[in-house]
Amino acid sequence: MRKCMKERAIQLSYFAFFLLLCIAMCFGSFTASPIAYATADDSLKYDQTDVLDDLESMTIDGKPFDVRDWAFSEEHTTNVVMFTEYCYSFYSNKQNNYGLYVYVWNPRGLAYSERSVLNQIQLSAGNDEHYEKYSLRFLNKSERAGYEGLFYKFKLALTDSEKESMLSDLNSSERVYHVSGIELLVDGERNATDYTVNLVYRYSGYADGYGSVASEGDTLTCTTEQGEVLTLDVYSTFYRPDGMSGDLATQDTLHSVYFAVPNDVLAKYGALTAVHATWLNALTSPILVTGNETVYNALLPFLGSYVDGGDFQYVADDNANTDFPYALIASKYAGSASWNSASYGFSYLSYNVNRTYTVSDSDLYTLCYAFLAENGNAENYILSAEALLDYFTDYTGEHGGELVNGKYSRTLFASVDADFTDVNICADDTFSLTDATIDRNWWENWLGTGGTVGDSQVYDGIPAIQAIDFEADFDVSPEVFCDTFYIADSDYDTFHSFCEAMDRNDRTVFLLRYMQTEYSSYEVVEYERGKGDWTLLGTNFGYDYIDTNAYFAQEWVQLDFDIIDVTFTNGGVDTIIPVVSSPIDAVADITPPVVVTDDDEFVLWQILIAVLLLILLAVLLYRFFRWIFSRNTATTVVNIGEDTYVNGKRRKRKK
Repeated sequence: MRKCMKERAIQLSYFAFFLLLCIAMCFGSFTASPIAYATADDSLKYDQTDVLDDLESMTIDGKPFDVRDWAFSEEHTTNVVMFTEYCYSFYSNKQNNYGLYVYVWNPRGLAYSERSVLNQIQLSAGNDEHYEKYSLRFLNKSERAGYEGLFYKFKLALTDSEKESMLSDLNSSERVYHVSGIELLVDGERNATDYTVNLVYRYSGYADGYGSVASEGDTLTCTTEQGEVLTLDVYSTFYRPDGMSGDLATQDTLHSVYFAVPNDVLAKYGALTAVHATWLNALTSPILVTGNETVYNALLPFLGSYVDGGDFQYVADDNANTDFPYALIASKYAGSASWNSASYGFSYLSYNVNRTYTVSDSDLYTLCYAFLAENGNAENYILSAEALLDYFTDYTGEHGGELVNGKYSRTLFASVDADFTDVNICADDTFSLTDATIDRNWWENWLGTGGTVGDSQVYDGIPAIQAIDFEADFDVSPEVFCDTFYIADSDYDTFHSFCEAMDRNDRTVFLLRYMQTEYSSYEVVEYERGKGDWTLLGTNFGYDYIDTNAYFAQEWVQLDFDIIDVTFTNGGVDTIIPVVSSPIDAVADITPPVVVTDDDEFVLWQILIAVLLLILLAVLLYRFFRWIFSRNTATTVVNIGEDTYVNGKRRKRKK
C-alpha cells in the first residue's frame, strides 16, 4: 500500500511539474517582466484567468514571482507589477487577439471602483513621444484568503481606432511602451488618483504562431528600464472682469490652473513651451442663490422634481391650485438682462401677438441648485467653488440618475460635451477679455435699474503660459497682482502661499490659462403665488411681490482636468516629458450679477411713483369734472341799471 501511495505521489509530482512547465512555456521567458500570449484564437480566455494565478507563473526582475515579496504595507503606494503585451503580430489577419494587460499591486488594500470610467492608464506607444490616456476594464482581483484585493487585473479597453493607431506606431522588431502612470478611483472619492509607474517596456520577438515563421515557436522577450516623468500638483483658479462682455447678464471668465516645476528640470531642458491637457466641458443648470431664508426652505423639498406654474387661472386665497408656493422670475423691470431669462414656478411666461399665453423656451421646470446667502444679501454673496463641488457630490448621492463621468448627476448640467477636449496649449497662445461698463439713461439712473452695455475695455495678449517671479511679482498690492496675473481675489491667499512654498523649494510656479468662457448671472424677482391682486384683462395673476434678493447663474466647468505631458525647449530642441498628476474638477466661484436692484430703494421708488401718479390722477380728475360741471350748469343774466349780474356776480356792462 505504501509503495502504491509513493508511486502515486511521484506521478502527481511529475504531473504538477509538467503542468507548470506547460504554463511557463505558454508565458515565455524574459528578463524583467512577465509576458503572456496564447495560441488559441480566442483572447477572452486570457481575460478570464485569475490575477494571482497569472502572477505566480511569471518571473519578475529575473526571479520567479513570490507573493511574500508583495505584501500589504502602509509604507508603499499602488503600483504596476507588470504591463503585458498579448499576441502582437505584424500580420493584419493575426491582430485580432492583440491586447494589453495591467497587473496592479494594491499594498494599502484600497477599495478601487471596479466599473469606473475614470480608471485609466497613460502611456506612449512606439517611438512616438505623444502620450495618451486609455480606459481600463476591470477583469478580476485576488480573492485568495489573506490576499483579498491585494492584486487587480485590468485590460486596456482599446477602441478600434485606438488599436489601429497603436499598432501603426509599433515597430515589429521592438515594441516600446512607456507607461508613465495609472489613474484609479477609490470608492467614495470624487476624482481618480494618479500613481507613478515610469517604466519603459521593450518587447521583441513573438508569441508562438504570431511571428514570421510559425515553426520558430515562442521568441517573445521583454526588458524594462526607468523612464522620466514629471510629478505635478495642479490647482485651479479663474478671473472674471468687473464689467460685462456682451449684455447685462454675461461676463467673460478666464480659466487657469497652476503648478510648480523644479528649477533643475528647467535648467536641464529649457523653457516650458507647451502643455498637453484634457478635460470634459460641462455647463451647469441654472444655480439659484437667495438671501430669503423662507423662500430657500420652501424650495428644498422641490429640488430635482418637476414643477410648473399650474393652471392659468388662480384664485387669490389659501386654496390656490399650486404645489410650489413661490415664483422666481428674471425680469428686466428689476434690473435684470431680459424678461424671462429664466423663470421657475410661473404660469404666464410670454404673451404673443394672438393674445394667448404660451410657455417660454427659457422656462425652468426642474431646479437642481438652491443656495442660501448666509449674509442675508444675495446681491453681494459669492458662492465658493469648493461649496459648489461639494454640492455636486451631495446632490448626486441623494438624487442619482444618469451620471456624467460616472460621478455626477446628469441633471446638474444643462449641457455636457460629447467628448473630452484634448489640446496642446503653446506658450505663444493668447487670450483676450472684455470688460464693458453699464450705461443708464436718466430714468434708469433714477430707479437704479436696467441699463445697456457701454464702452468696452479689452485685455489683449494674455499669455497662455506664464511663470511667476515670487520676489518681483508679489511686490504689489493683492488687488493689483490679481488684475495683473488674472487671478480671482478669492484665490489670492492660497496662490500666494503656494508660490512662497515653491520658491523655498527651488521650484518655479507656472500659470496655465487654458480656456475662456461666458458666465451668466441675472437678478431674480421672488413672488409669492396665490395671494396677489394683480389683475389684467379680467385674469387674476395671483402673484405678490416679495423682493429681488436672489439671482440665477450658469457657468462652464471642466471635469477631470488632467495634464498629460509638457514640452521644454532648449536651443531649438524640444523635450516632451510625461506628467503624473491626479485629475481635478476645475470650477470657478459663483458671483452675483453686475446689475442688481436695491430692494429698499426699489420699493421706495415704487411707493413714490404710485403716490405721484395718484396725485396727478386726482388733479386731472378734478379739472376734468370741474370742466364737465361748468358746461352743464345754467347761466342767469340780470341787468340792473348800468350793471350786469351773471350767476349773481356783478359785471360792468359794456357801453
